[in-house]
Amino acid sequence: MKTRIARVAAALFLAALIPFNAAGWGRMGHATVAKIAQNHLTKTTQKRVAEIMKGTPLVAIASYCDDYRSEMDATFPLEWTQGIGHAHTFEVGPDNRPFAVLYHPETGRKLTNTVYFADHCLQDLAHAADFPDSVRWKELVMATHLLGDMHCPGHVRYAAKYEDIGKYPVTFAGELTTYHRVWDQLMVTNPLPYSFSDIAEICDDCSPSQIEEICKGTIYDWGKDVADKCQDCRLDIQDGDTINARWIRDHTELMRTQIRNAGYRLAHALNMAFDPKYARKHSK
Repeated sequence: MKTRIARVAAALFLAALIPFNAAGWGRMGHATVAKIAQNHLTKTTQKRVAEIMKGTPLVAIASYCDDYRSEMDATFPLEWTQGIGHAHTFEVGPDNRPFAVLYHPETGRKLTNTVYFADHCLQDLAHAADFPDSVRWKELVMATHLLGDMHCPGHVRYAAKYEDIGKYPVTFAGELTTYHRVWDQLMVTNPLPYSFSDIAEICDDCSPSQIEEICKGTIYDWGKDVADKCQDCRLDIQDGDTINARWIRDHTELMRTQIRNAGYRLAHALNMAFDPKYARKHSK
């Protein structure tokens, strides 16, 4: 027990030493998503996750893909990344549905598609017994992070013209920043200036039947749900705007909903991959 505690403490300490590189919720948001997911894993899934992670909790590796992005990218097949790394964002078509491919079906243009990457990581985890420990670990780390990324309101590309993903300047609470950073960090820590476990407790407020409804469908259905919910917010701020208290108040519930749904869906996806009894029940 002492060895496990020491290992977890060391992982969290090392993460704290790494310079902050916000990308898709930042550390606080990703840890909150992982904490909510951890709370909803079945006992069978908890055991499988603990075996793969050697006892390290999901919250300790939730931001690993940001902290060690080049290292993680190097492990992906070149045909996935084309040397530019895996995507933390995703583009949708006119119906707000994510593409299930890496190239636009009409133009052949390269797409950024975190939904695609997350989908393939989860497919690999469903056959985890076929892979060595290092691959299982990587896929679980990636799935944990990318399920969080795809729920971030600042990570949906509604058309090619949004290639900047909100990297234009805005002012937030008197600070000049970017719209991207607003969602990656500030919209979590400003309205909810607490620990990730406290935020998880605040956001994790659905009944079992509500959670089941949230987790219905495929990962591409989830991506469309994210795009539908976040579109108004994306249109509500422009280059050079000042984000005031009203804007923060109006969109705090969206932030809570997206973090909550990401946690529930991550747990559901891992339960489907690792717990045969759960998978049989939810495949009906």
